[in-house]
Amino acid sequence: MRLATRMRVEGAPPSGACVLAANHTSFLDPVLLGASCQRRVVFLMTEVIWRSPTFGWFYRWNRAIPLSTRGGNREALRAARSVLQQGRAVAIFPEGGISRDGLPMLGSPGAVSLVLNEGVPIVPVGIVGAGRVLPPGAAWPRFARVTVRFGEPITPAVLDELGGDRRSRLRDATTLIMRRIAALTGHTAREDVLAAPARR
Repeated sequence: MRLATRMRVEGAPPSGACVLAANHTSFLDPVLLGASCQRRVVFLMTEVIWRSPTFGWFYRWNRAIPLSTRGGNREALRAARSVLQQGRAVAIFPEGGISRDGLPMLGSPGAVSLVLNEGVPIVPVGIVGAGRVLPPGAAWPRFARVTVRFGEPITPAVLDELGGDRRSRLRDATTLIMRRIAALTGHTAREDVLAAPARR
């Protein structure tokens, strides 16, 4: 994968338990993110992608944790917590789906809530170029350069400073994570785009 996409990796995730939170523009994103790390990453992903006829075998082989779109993911949360307690890395795509135009989508508080209270750093990741390699709906990959950028970890102390009740803290944490991810891809977070008219 590194050779086929001429993948360039900028930065690196910390050692020990952490959560990688990345943007999502292609079905290849989990493969690219996994290839950019020097250790195995366990992914949280929706059942729809987990059962994908194209890459589902890879996600299941890699012990990805499927999430039900109907909610009630108690078992998935328990599995993710177990992975983090082993000092390993868990990855999520907080947008909850693939962006069709390559621009940031709103972050899903539900995805962030799965890992917010685990007391580990959340590392924003920007994947640039994956949508050109395998755009949504494409049957075959194309040749294009991909860059995977790891940002500064958002520590539990930073998240604790957000304050407020659980709902507002979750909202603010999601916005902070999406801003960091968007900055790594050279875009503006969708949360800020939507808030701009209200501020004016």
